[in-house]
Amino acid sequence: MRIWLYIATVIVATAFTAAGNGMMATFVPIRLDLVGSSQDAVGVVVTAYAIGMLLGCIFSGHLIRGVGHIRAFAAFAATGTIATLLMSGWVTVPLWIVLRLAGGFCTTAMFITAQSWLNEVCETDYRGRVMSMFYLGYTVSLGLGALVMSRVSAETATPFLIHAGFYAASVIPIALTRLQTPPAPERIAVRLREVYRISPVGLVGAYASGSLGMTMMGVGPMYGTAIGLSAQDIALTMAALQVGNLAIQWPLGWLSDRVDRRYVIVGAAFSVVLVSIAILVAGEATLLLLVFLFGLWGGLAESIYAVSTAHANDRTRVGDYVVVSSTVLVVWATGSTVGPMLATGAIRLFGPAGIWIFFIAVSGLFAAFVAWRLLQRAGPREAQQEPFHTVPASPQIPEWNPYWHEEDGPETAADHDRGRTST
Repeated sequence: MRIWLYIATVIVATAFTAAGNGMMATFVPIRLDLVGSSQDAVGVVVTAYAIGMLLGCIFSGHLIRGVGHIRAFAAFAATGTIATLLMSGWVTVPLWIVLRLAGGFCTTAMFITAQSWLNEVCETDYRGRVMSMFYLGYTVSLGLGALVMSRVSAETATPFLIHAGFYAASVIPIALTRLQTPPAPERIAVRLREVYRISPVGLVGAYASGSLGMTMMGVGPMYGTAIGLSAQDIALTMAALQVGNLAIQWPLGWLSDRVDRRYVIVGAAFSVVLVSIAILVAGEATLLLLVFLFGLWGGLAESIYAVSTAHANDRTRVGDYVVVSSTVLVVWATGSTVGPMLATGAIRLFGPAGIWIFFIAVSGLFAAFVAWRLLQRAGPREAQQEPFHTVPASPQIPEWNPYWHEEDGPETAADHDRGRTST
């Protein structure tokens, strides 16, 4: 019981971070729209946050290595708090680009710090339960953050103060924890060509999922504003994305444990196309219908990452997991960066419908790619498939430690080729 209480401090700290992330993802586009910013400007700010996430994936390990997990977490939280408070003083696009980039970096870095910490100190026999609680807490908190936004006015300073409070609150359980701190990590290894050979569907699925999920979180509120939804209604539809994720991801994961996961992936991607078309056709439908469709969309789109990652794990040899997880993480963050930029351009060309045209294109192309891969290679034997584990929405960090240790040494070409079939 004592060790579980120690572990809970890290989970609670990350939940505070997620709640602030869920709230600000909805608030920022709404507030910029209220002050008359153009859609292009909003898209740039949203993209800056995604770029910050990408940089956090790549560079946060250096600070963790230098000062340890607790000090690094506190430093990231303090920086995020300062960035949020500065945003409340000046609502200008150039400043918000810089501050949201810092926010994306800090939020992702805090998640990586906590997640890698838990993976290092947890024993094998209960690590799965710990990580499930960790991901569940993160996903629920994202939705709760959006619901908090539905109860406050976007025209006041209250959202800034709440978000800064979430950052500050996350430090309290970390500062008081008695959980053992792990050794400092080394660096992330990113090997695109190698991981593509291991699992094309897993790698491309990470990009598609990042492009879909972060675009919806960042640009989705712009669509709600364009069709006349209030700030509170937009927050409700954003919260529905996380509810759908909780409701749909596990059943699809259960199904993927029993069939070739690629059938589930192609089905989920094609379903995202259908739901996107339904929302596009529904237009300014009733709020209840929009909330339902957004929840369905969120559950299907977020499941693509979870099942794609599990498929990549099925193809990965022991010893390659860290390289695969690091590369998948960076590819997901790249999709999260590029997606909002392309979606914003689509909105500029086609109006509010542009975001759904973007989603249809990304999901449709990915579904076609997976269908093509099904024709190219047989699925893994059932014995090779690892059990499915649910994962949270953004930031989507793989469950194992994303850092590669220098002492492991680079994998040689002969090591890479030995015992692996062509993908």
